[in-house]
Amino acid sequence: MLILIKIALVLFMIAWMGFAVWLLVKYERLFGFHPDDPAETEGARSLNMTQIWSCWFGIFAIAGYFLFK
Repeated sequence: MLILIKIALVLFMIAWMGFAVWLLVKYERLFGFHPDDPAETEGARSLNMTQIWSCWFGIFAIAGYFLFK
């Protein structure tokens, strides 16, 4: 049973890394300047990126912890 959980965690981590690659490829479309919202500042966009990457690294770290525990 433990090996199945570890395999599932490895597959999840691979998918999670794929999600990060997708975020990087679509960076400008997802996080770039929006002409419809001229009030959005660089600071607002950088805060959004900080929150997204903090959540991404946090989930990756938790999965890694349980994988190697």
